[in-house]
This record gives sequence, C-alpha cells and structure tokens, in this order.
Amino acid sequence: MQTRYFVAGFAGLAALVMAGSASAQSTGGAGSGARPQIWGPSTGRVGAPTGRLTQGQYLFLYESESARMDAALSEQSLVERHGAERVDLAYRVGALVDLGRCREARAMALEEGDRQMAMRVRQTCRGL
Repeated sequence: MQTRYFVAGFAGLAALVMAGSASAQSTGGAGSGARPQIWGPSTGRVGAPTGRLTQGQYLFLYESESARMDAALSEQSLVERHGAERVDLAYRVGALVDLGRCREARAMALEEGDRQMAMRVRQTCRGL
C-alpha cells in the first residue's frame, strides 16, 4: 500500500516540477519580482473591474488543478503511462525502501536499468 503512495507521489512530484518550470518560463522567471495585480473592492480603486483574474492567476489555477489530477493517478493509468514492468519495479523498490533496505533497492533499480529510479532512491534515503 505504501509503495502505491510512493509511485503516486513520484508521479505528482514530476508533474509539479514540470509545472514549475513551465510557470517560470511563461512568467519570465521565478525572481522577476512582479506581483500580480488583484482587482476588487478591497484595493480601493474606483472603477476597477471586479472578479477578473490576471493571466498569472489563471495559470496558477490551471497548474494546480493539473497537479491535483496527476497526483490522483490510478494504478491502471500508471501502467498505461509507464508500462507494467516499470510500475512493478517501482512497487518492488518501494517495498525495499519501506523496509529500510535502501542499498538493495538502489541496486535493484540499477540492475533493471532504471537510473532515474535509482537516483530517486538515493534522494529518499540520505545514508547512501
């Protein structure tokens, strides 16, 4: 059961990383310093449009909804997206990580040729 959370968390984290890089590209970078203007009655502006969202706010809503949908992936959709072998490997590696056998989990991922999963195990288990 915990390995399912590991696989779903891995997929959700990848979606968030991709969404963050897309956001940084579309808004001019993370350190642009420009804050989105929120219009409404509390801003004190007379005649300002009420209830409108800026482009950045629309993008944030789209990305957060997309991330929520990606985090809620079912096992079937994971198999369709990544293949049954990789999902099975993720469950086996996740089970070893849950047992605290991180070196064996990393070795298993490397033996199967999944370098990305081996790197994730290394990041999860700091003692390697």
